[in-house]
Amino acid sequence: MFVSVLINNYNYADYLEDAVASVLRQSHGDFEIILVDDGSTDHSRDLIGELVRRDARVVSCLKANGGQLSAFNAGFARARGEVLFFLDADDRYHPDYLEKALAVYREHTTCDFLFCAYECFGSVNEPVLLDYPASLTDLGYTGLLTYHRRTWIGAPTSALSLRRSLAKRFFPIPFEEDWRICADECLILLASLYHGRKFCLNEPCLGYRTHGGNHFFGRDRHRDAELRRKLNAARLVARAGEDLGQYRYLGGTDLARLLLQEAATGNKNRRLLQAYAPVLEPLLPKPLLRPWRRHRKLRQLVQKAPLP
Repeated sequence: MFVSVLINNYNYADYLEDAVASVLRQSHGDFEIILVDDGSTDHSRDLIGELVRRDARVVSCLKANGGQLSAFNAGFARARGEVLFFLDADDRYHPDYLEKALAVYREHTTCDFLFCAYECFGSVNEPVLLDYPASLTDLGYTGLLTYHRRTWIGAPTSALSLRRSLAKRFFPIPFEEDWRICADECLILLASLYHGRKFCLNEPCLGYRTHGGNHFFGRDRHRDAELRRKLNAARLVARAGEDLGQYRYLGGTDLARLLLQEAATGNKNRRLLQAYAPVLEPLLPKPLLRPWRRHRKLRQLVQKAPLP
């Protein structure tokens, strides 16, 4: 299976060669690297030229500075792979990451979007496992939950991959200026909204570098910045809803039934199941909602409690 690894870089020349080398060392060798430089002012572009000369699988994409989302869009326009992987230029893959991820895509043909656990290295050294019970969890569909609750179901950029067939539904992604950083949120939200079935591989498959210069990790969460991010997410979700034309017009019993059907897909953990409750509360009578408060499996609610 031929895949594309999209590396986005801005002034990370000190780490870029390590990131590229981690892809070139993969046990799965059928790939291309789309190396997008987002207008770096350090020596990144000289280094990119050297990396391209060394290995024909490395493709350069040089552009003016526009932020991380603009780099994603530029990389997607050049990519040819059946599955797209994303990698920040300061992170690195474990040698068998592509092989493990592609095994999931091959064995589970319903999987459209995969995210995995990771390990921090650098100034912080620790594995980061995700809040899912199994080593591989099928989370099913989450579009309605994402539309109504802006639920974040994923992991940082370098732990994300998706099938090209899903990416084509929403690329190029609008509002580039809104997402100069944290553009992984766009991938995570839109993958759910555009009917991607999500899986989680809950074992560390890559290294997330912590170095004090990360754009998100370790930064203080300022109230104004968090509010802007939430507003940007709301605008993106609203745009997707308009594009799809099937979220905002749902209501009443029809919406309740679809929410319950969606929640029953896959093997959602307790946190995700409980996230449906605030949306369902105004739609269902109280006797049907009691199982939420006793933390029963939602699948039992769907099977045993018929809708009015």
